[in-house]
Amino acid sequence: MYLRSFKRVACALMGAVLTVGSAYAKGPEPALWRIKHGDATVYILGSVHVLPRYWEWRTPAIDKAMAASDAFVFESLMTPDALGKMRVFLRENGTLPRGKHLSQMLSPQGLEDYKAALSHIPVDPDSINVMRPWLAQIVLADLRIETGPNRQSYGEGADFQIEADARRMKKPVRYLESVESVFKILVQAAPDDDLKQFEANLHSMREGSKLIDRLVDRWTAGDQTGLTKLLADDAANHPEEMRMVLNVRNRNWMPQIEGMLASKQTIFITMGAAHLIGPESVMDMLCQRGWKVERVKTGATTPPPACAGFAKPNATPAAPKAPLVAREKGQPLAKEIALRP
Repeated sequence: MYLRSFKRVACALMGAVLTVGSAYAKGPEPALWRIKHGDATVYILGSVHVLPRYWEWRTPAIDKAMAASDAFVFESLMTPDALGKMRVFLRENGTLPRGKHLSQMLSPQGLEDYKAALSHIPVDPDSINVMRPWLAQIVLADLRIETGPNRQSYGEGADFQIEADARRMKKPVRYLESVESVFKILVQAAPDDDLKQFEANLHSMREGSKLIDRLVDRWTAGDQTGLTKLLADDAANHPEEMRMVLNVRNRNWMPQIEGMLASKQTIFITMGAAHLIGPESVMDMLCQRGWKVERVKTGATTPPPACAGFAKPNATPAAPKAPLVAREKGQPLAKEIALRP
């Protein structure tokens, strides 16, 4: 995860033009947390969803936590069936009314940036021109990442690799929300009349900001403070978008995470790094509710205390809810997993 747009920050935390900085010279050490309660152990890894091939981020500590886990949890279900439903949703909600075109809605500067963006990616301009701004924004950002110099792909991302390993180990795989629910939030967070935001994102893409380089460098180094500072301006400038795309989802996930702490299992959760940064993040809420969170040492550096910089915790943790219900292929989405934006 925010926030000139959900996709911009998602892509930033997912990775784009990567450079090896001084923080990475010590070797990778992405942030990993552990929460123990009774017989339950929950690991939480902040992830990068899109990476170039051979990008080094795995460490022995992360592999050890994965090997010890009984089940794995991710943000969204991405099976062929789920993707088919998503395509239907996009057809119904991502297309402009007949006769209306995105290019006609833009200012002169916005139109110039729009044409520049199209000129750098292999896509049919007519297909983009009939999309609503929120969908065009996602498609343009995705294609720019996938066709850029480093050829990033979801198949190389941390989430994809961990889920593939979980399935090879024949461990249960569960999800916090449906893909459809995420796109419903996108519709609300990026309305058609917010062209100013859309044009700002287009211009940012054209300028080729170095923000992405610094974000991925800090993620690889496990530098949560650095990530927070880099994202602070976007969060301040777009509070409503941040609330919809990050904070609402974070709150919806909390009962599920606390339910896992009522189990007798070891569970490994992978979620976008932006969901673990700053006020109202998953980590902030866990710390405030008094859970005993510890930061796992994943590399050469001894990490700071898990709840350092967050609000003062309550005296005792909140009572855990019922455990998360698995959503395997062919099973219905459990009511408690559904996202309610």
